[in-house]
Amino acid sequence: MNLQRVTLAGVLWGIMLLTSPSVSWGDPLPPATVTPASAEQARQQVPLFAFLREYFTALAQGDVEKLALYHPALTVQQRELLREYFAHTVRDLHIDLRDVQVQLTPTAATVTFDRTDHFVDRLTDRRVEKRIRLSTVVEYGGSGWHLDGLNMIAFALGHQTSQAG
Repeated sequence: MNLQRVTLAGVLWGIMLLTSPSVSWGDPLPPATVTPASAEQARQQVPLFAFLREYFTALAQGDVEKLALYHPALTVQQRELLREYFAHTVRDLHIDLRDVQVQLTPTAATVTFDRTDHFVDRLTDRRVEKRIRLSTVVEYGGSGWHLDGLNMIAFALGHQTSQAG
């Protein structure tokens, strides 16, 4: 099986993870919230935390073109899969990142956090809450922070193989 098929299988698995029914929640929430583990890290890593807020806001809003800016390796087929996911699977998505911890290297950062997705399943019209602990590497280059590699699509959708903690 080639890498692209493995990646698409991972995306589909992530979609199934996020769309199975679970717990409901209360009031409407903003598209994405990011809460650092410490105020000191938040002060020291302002651009990285801004990137995380922008990225997860774009994800929560289903803005596939903006997501493609953060995922340079995203193919046309993968973009279409994401469009279909947002059009037919979830609505009113809110992504909450808590206890965001950062370990820096000169050109990358390992980011570990608790992620909770709140959304309405379009098929059943049920409110759903999904939680997962994730750790991933984001890279820094000439255009700022970005996610590298095809497996990052699974990370975007909360796939457990993105080094679930």
